[in-house]
Amino acid sequence: MNYITKLHIKYAYKKKRRWFKKYTSDFKKCGRNVEIGTNCYIESKDKFEIGDNCWIGDNFFAKANAGIVIGSGTIIARGCEIWTSNHNYDSNDLEAIPYDKRMIKKAVTIGENCWIGSRVTIIPGVKIGEGVVVGAGSVITKDIPDYAVIGGNPARVLKYRDVERYNKLKSDNKIYLDLEYDFDQSCLRKTQYHE
Repeated sequence: MNYITKLHIKYAYKKKRRWFKKYTSDFKKCGRNVEIGTNCYIESKDKFEIGDNCWIGDNFFAKANAGIVIGSGTIIARGCEIWTSNHNYDSNDLEAIPYDKRMIKKAVTIGENCWIGSRVTIIPGVKIGEGVVVGAGSVITKDIPDYAVIGGNPARVLKYRDVERYNKLKSDNKIYLDLEYDFDQSCLRKTQYHE
């Protein structure tokens, strides 16, 4: 890598980190070593929490008015949506159709070390357990147990991860983003920025 390229990367990195610091300053909590892609929209940032070693892909949308918690080590691919509110369309005192002006709000919680594939939609009130893998294009409408591999619309459990292997990797602190990337220091892989 030549000197000019290194300078360009360093400048682009500093510019991105300034943007990132400003963008996340309103978060309820933002852990270390977090990366957020481009064209992301998070409403009610003061109710949005994200742990350490997390990555959110481009075109992410989150309506966090009831609260969103994303556990450490979680990777969310591009184009995902998380909703914490929905229109009131079915109540004894419904004031209009197809829905009235009231909103029903329910928080969403995503456990540690989850991998959520691209274009996944998560509806209000869902709790996703630890170590869950979500297939691309899934629509999550109900709580998901720990270590489940899920997919579909509505998403259903397809199988479970090897819990013994998962726990061994976790106890050895083999968290992918902590091993491969250091977004707080460089935009390059850890093995490259020491060159």
